[in-house]
Amino acid sequence: MPKAPQLEMNWLDRAIGYVAPIWGARRMQSRYTMAAAQYMASGLVTGVRRLAGSGEGTLGNWNPRREQRLAENRSFDTIMARAESLVANDGHAASSVSSLALNVAGPGLRPQSYPEHAVLGITEDQAEAFADSAEAAWSLWCKEAHAGDTLTFDDLQYQAVHSMFVTGEFLHLPVWLDEPGRTFGLAIQDLHPARLRTPSDLQQRADVRCGVHLGRYNRPLGYFIASPSDNTSSLSSLTSDHFTYVPRKIGHRYACLHRFHSDMPEQIRGVTILSPAMKLFRDLSDYVDYELVGALIAASFTVFIEAPGEVLAGMGSLDGKSAAGPVAAYPPQLQPGTLTTGQAGHKPHIISSARPGPTFDAFYERILRAAAASTGQPYEMVAKDFSKTNYSSARAALLEVWKMHTLYQEWFVRGNLNPIWGMVMEEAWLRGLLAVPAGAPSIYDSPRMAQAWLSCVWTRPPRGQIDQVKEREAESRGLESLTETRTAICHSRGLDFETIARTRQREEKLLKKLGLQPTPTAPGKPKETDTSDDEDSERDQQHDGDDAAVAVSPLGGLTDSDSDFSAPRSE
Repeated sequence: MPKAPQLEMNWLDRAIGYVAPIWGARRMQSRYTMAAAQYMASGLVTGVRRLAGSGEGTLGNWNPRREQRLAENRSFDTIMARAESLVANDGHAASSVSSLALNVAGPGLRPQSYPEHAVLGITEDQAEAFADSAEAAWSLWCKEAHAGDTLTFDDLQYQAVHSMFVTGEFLHLPVWLDEPGRTFGLAIQDLHPARLRTPSDLQQRADVRCGVHLGRYNRPLGYFIASPSDNTSSLSSLTSDHFTYVPRKIGHRYACLHRFHSDMPEQIRGVTILSPAMKLFRDLSDYVDYELVGALIAASFTVFIEAPGEVLAGMGSLDGKSAAGPVAAYPPQLQPGTLTTGQAGHKPHIISSARPGPTFDAFYERILRAAAASTGQPYEMVAKDFSKTNYSSARAALLEVWKMHTLYQEWFVRGNLNPIWGMVMEEAWLRGLLAVPAGAPSIYDSPRMAQAWLSCVWTRPPRGQIDQVKEREAESRGLESLTETRTAICHSRGLDFETIARTRQREEKLLKKLGLQPTPTAPGKPKETDTSDDEDSERDQQHDGDDAAVAVSPLGGLTDSDSDFSAPRSE
């Protein structure tokens, strides 16, 4: 066991102890504490020096700083405005956003109700009857979901996801409309996220940041939404008189749905996915524009006229509109096929420019790949260019990007769709639109009962298929080995198994009524898959350059064996 440090009193300690014994004792105690700390820390191994924290070389000019409160608001507004301008005027930025919105929301996510009959104490038949009535009520509400009466809820889903990728967030207000002809009173009002901001007279309040009223643990309590007049061009100068304060919740229901995908702790507002590579998108767009203008000028067959000095001395201008002296002016522009006679002593010089350069394609593609990667997508989905993709690389790229699509879909379901589903089902329950068995527990009995009644899964946009034969064979093998369900397969294609089963039943009845029989097809035996490198190489060569096979859809077409869409409802 190591010995404790030993201290001896020096002349200063003895002098202080003689004059003021209490101060002398405190001094000796402090000295002993410092010596003990040094003694205990003497055996620690210090860390290595990290260049990331140094100021050497090019890192010397890299000094990031954190935004102050007022600067944070201005920076947030600038980023949002630039992102909207970029999507509105740059094709690749628009493609990045639209590809994500198409794959995450697409034509809309649709619920499939699966009440937990064991928890509710009802039979499976009663649970299926309730599920059918719940889905019918939801379908009815979707048609009148928009407060502006111009969109359906499926349209609102795509709009919300698109807004989230452009501005980093979306803002929806559940409102109540008591109008004739409506079945439901609940409606959704869509607002631009720029209206969510801090009033100018509340900028100094510490509990209000970027328009969000915060409570303990940074929990949102409410939102300040700007309501400017028609002649107001700037929102930053508005006072509280031009704002509406909306609480986050009223009771157990949401009064404002402000949603963004949080990437950092203590994040209050969302950030566009274009933010990391916004400068790349902008500079690449300008670069292409300059190259295009240069190529246009080069293609216009520009000619420079060299004339003797005495002739030029008599000319009034070089624009061809007027000239002094005996020399006639040349026309500033020539139509195709025009024959012009030159003057004596004049020498034409054709100005040519080799645009674009030989490295233009490679450079352009490399920058676009980097910009596309910043959004989490492969180059092919942003550029819509599948000419350089073979079967294996297409599968790898789509499998990787589907992870991000699934992440955003789960986030969208948890943060937006499930709360709205609960509000719609609550109103349908109160209006008597649901097939609730007699004696069954109410959704108001407990949160657990409400969760059991509102249990559902959401059908996602279809992914499509690259090689239908191989993927259908894989699905058949999954069904035979009991590792796949028909419900999961249908959900991966954006379909409902029950709807397909009922449709097939109607088809069989129609064929039987007309005296027709479907042509029987013998099920083919799946071919044994050889996993050797030679087989994979041959398959890649077969699909390499086949644009039609790969570019069927940017959604791709792989069967996800880890699909979480299987549900306990009996088939």
